[in-house]
Amino acid sequence: MRSRELIGKEVIDANAKIIGPVRDVEIDLKKWAVTAVIVKAGFIKRLTILTDDIDKIGDKVVLKIAVDKIKKA
Repeated sequence: MRSRELIGKEVIDANAKIIGPVRDVEIDLKKWAVTAVIVKAGFIKRLTILTDDIDKIGDKVVLKIAVDKIKKA
């Protein structure tokens, strides 16, 4: 999947709560791998979601964890 396909996808936590859309990705340049996605949650709040916390990606990004377990960006 290309990063531009991921940008804009809606993120849902493990409790089926809508968090917001993906706005950006973090990349480890040494490994050339995506390490996290940045999600816009509300008007100015941004959350960093590690790739280990993502369960699956389809039409939406579904997380393994609840929103209160996510660190703030």
